[in-house]
Amino acid sequence: MLDDQTGAQLKLPYGALGYALAGSVILELSHAKRLDTDFEHLKIINTARLGDALLDPWLKIMSAAAEPKSVAFWLKELNQNEREIWQEGIGRLVKKGILKLVEKRVLWVFGVRRYPPANGAERTEVRNRLRQLILSDALPEPRDAILLGLIHGCHLSNHLFQGPEYQARQARIESLASLDLIDRDIALAVKNALESFNRALVTSSPPL
Repeated sequence: MLDDQTGAQLKLPYGALGYALAGSVILELSHAKRLDTDFEHLKIINTARLGDALLDPWLKIMSAAAEPKSVAFWLKELNQNEREIWQEGIGRLVKKGILKLVEKRVLWVFGVRRYPPANGAERTEVRNRLRQLILSDALPEPRDAILLGLIHGCHLSNHLFQGPEYQARQARIESLASLDLIDRDIALAVKNALESFNRALVTSSPPL
């Protein structure tokens, strides 16, 4: 979600960042076999801590629910903590040397933070891997399928995969984004939540 050159956030549909981050947390817990989903509910199947400062508190919160809630419910709850999740995720990438923090002043007063790639190698490797996957007929690794599901659900595909060769493979992107049943439910919930959110914004906006 960051511009390759400036490190600024890309211009995406309103709410896309929050729902992408929310989906990422749920998908990480799913990948760690801490939760399961069906078409209606998210269920905790293992309450053991992961030793992760971001995931463990949410695992505890979800485990404490009196009854199973829907994926959409937890997406909304997580979305309300967008800033906290963003800061934790960005901080980890900076510590790992994948991104660097650049602080600037706008009009000599307002502080602005940007996160350009430290060297670009990791981002280039992931993007190239996803591009090759889209343009081939190979089956993806689970994490690549998860990543594509989030990218597609949050309308990032047009930023990352540009050109006629990708336009011709839209059906392939759709297919890759919905391969795994559990991850598909979550990725689809992210997409639906974002679309509902934007429809609500449009209908509630006063006429110009």
